[in-house]
Amino acid sequence: MKLTKANLIALINEELTRADKSDIKKMIDSAIEKGIKKDLQKHLEDELAKALKSKAIKGDIGEIAKKVIKKLYKDLSFHHPYIIDRIKV
Repeated sequence: MKLTKANLIALINEELTRADKSDIKKMIDSAIEKGIKKDLQKHLEDELAKALKSKAIKGDIGEIAKKVIKKLYKDLSFHHPYIIDRIKV
């Protein structure tokens, strides 16, 4: 029997069950997913590092932090004044 590419593929397919085929597909998908996940994570880290270096972003983060601190202080002073009383100067 002459072994051609088509005959070889047919023989392999005969021996593989559906479970084997699904396992192979899962392994391939998993390998692809891991590679994509690693690339996306690296790209995201690079973009965040660039964004956090800009002065505009730093200013925005500072403004948000100020608003949160003001709201926290206001809430503590009205609802929990004993916490402020415990602060030693």
